[in-house]
Amino acid sequence: MTNAKLNQDRRILKTKAALRDAMLALMAPRGWDEMTIQEICDKANVGRSTFYLHYQSKDDLLLEGLNDLRDMISAQTVETEASSFCFLSGLLDHMAQQREVFKAVIGRRSGHGVARRFKKMVFQLVEIELKRQQHPAVRNPCLTMFVAGGIVEAMAWWIEASEPPSLKDMKRELDKLAQAVLASSTEV
Repeated sequence: MTNAKLNQDRRILKTKAALRDAMLALMAPRGWDEMTIQEICDKANVGRSTFYLHYQSKDDLLLEGLNDLRDMISAQTVETEASSFCFLSGLLDHMAQQREVFKAVIGRRSGHGVARRFKKMVFQLVEIELKRQQHPAVRNPCLTMFVAGGIVEAMAWWIEASEPPSLKDMKRELDKLAQAVLASSTEV
């Protein structure tokens, strides 16, 4: 790869990171529906035409961010137990770091689309984990969505709780509940 190509790739990555950071910074105070592409561009200090060079809409920016998050969490997953949802630690860590953003998205009606996309990303993480475990539930998308929905709702409770359990305790509890649902599904 030439130096010019490498520098261009770095500029693209830097621009996309600035746009993503701007989106996250604006999401908590503005909400998803109220946030505009122009505000994202202004916060990222890039022109609107630069935004459209990389994305067709703010939904595209959001989806790329969620896909990158899913891939990062999935890649960081370390197998500890054959029946453990290993991705929960990374997911909960991310939620703790982005607490205000997550509260705004789940707490506001305008965040419904974002919450739905987030739930889909968690669904994909559950699906990846079930495939890794070679669990028969991987063939049941309804069960997978049930587990993912339960994880997302419990995370929403956790992020709003006045005295939430520790990250470690929350991960253990979510894993235990998900495993109980999966175990009962094989008995039916």
